[in-house]
Amino acid sequence: DKPVPLEMKTAMADFIQRNQSAVRLFEQAAQLQQSRYPIDLSQGLMPLLPHLAKLRDAARVLEISAISHATAGQGKEAGNDLLISIAMARSLDSEPVLMSQLVRIALVKMTVSDLEQVLNRIVLPLQSLVQLNKSFGQSEQREAVGFGFTRALIRERVVDLRAFEMRPDQYLEISTNATVERREQLEAKIKRMMAEDRQYCKMTFNRALVLRNDPFPRRMVEEDELFSHAEAVATNKNYFLSAIFFEGLDKVAAKEATCLANLRLAQTAVSLARFRFDHTNHYPESLVELVPNYLKTLPVDPFDGQELRYRRMGNGYVLYSIGPNRKSNGNRGKEQQGGIVFTINSAPGHI
Repeated sequence: DKPVPLEMKTAMADFIQRNQSAVRLFEQAAQLQQSRYPIDLSQGLMPLLPHLAKLRDAARVLEISAISHATAGQGKEAGNDLLISIAMARSLDSEPVLMSQLVRIALVKMTVSDLEQVLNRIVLPLQSLVQLNKSFGQSEQREAVGFGFTRALIRERVVDLRAFEMRPDQYLEISTNATVERREQLEAKIKRMMAEDRQYCKMTFNRALVLRNDPFPRRMVEEDELFSHAEAVATNKNYFLSAIFFEGLDKVAAKEATCLANLRLAQTAVSLARFRFDHTNHYPESLVELVPNYLKTLPVDPFDGQELRYRRMGNGYVLYSIGPNRKSNGNRGKEQQGGIVFTINSAPGHI
């Protein structure tokens, strides 16, 4: 929320002017429903996903545009930039690829950070706040049921199980110097190992998909424990492919929870801005005051199931989730310890 130097304002305005045609295309794309990017999902484990890098670049353009508009006092335009940005992240909702979902949550994080910077600089029009509340709410609902990551996990299961169709000598190297009899023995042993490996892989993924029906934070804890344990067992039993497939999956649920926390922070921040719009420039003392006129229910922290933390701070507030380390802290300086913090240092202007 620091003042932007004149040179920077000029540079941002020039940048947005040069990229205005791209922003207009982003705005048109944000209106599309049930569309998809042209990728070939039959490519197996590593499909080509060239659109992901382009989406990251587009998100940076929108970030500059939102801050530039906010700095120039153009609230409607800044709000529109944010709406396009969250729609861009939502365009990856249905893409059943784990990497796509990880990029999606990165885009959500960028959008929420942009919202924080905008709300620290300008009072958004009521219409923009209503639209943002609806848009963040739609994304939050899909995130809460795990729509995107469930689709990605199903595809991961299908693709990983197909990997077991390889020949024994592709699964584990067999010496070319082995006798025919020894080679047959090794191939039989490897086939048994592959069958056990495949069965364990299938069982673990099936269990993970069942856990997808649980709410946070239980889903996060159980998925983390499942994949962490499964990777250790697979390594110990020399289940070569399962060990590879499970590596890192114990971190996914926490990233998913982080995305959900960011969406709930954003939805709550927009609701706080709407409350301030209706209450002579002041924020509520407690989030309870937002229910039911601005939020249907109190926002829950996906990391512990408790209410999101909120406290007034001068003319602004601090709103936060305890984050992946599951320790309560609400100071911006401690964010690197795991807390996910949304801060309004000093509410701008008067309504």
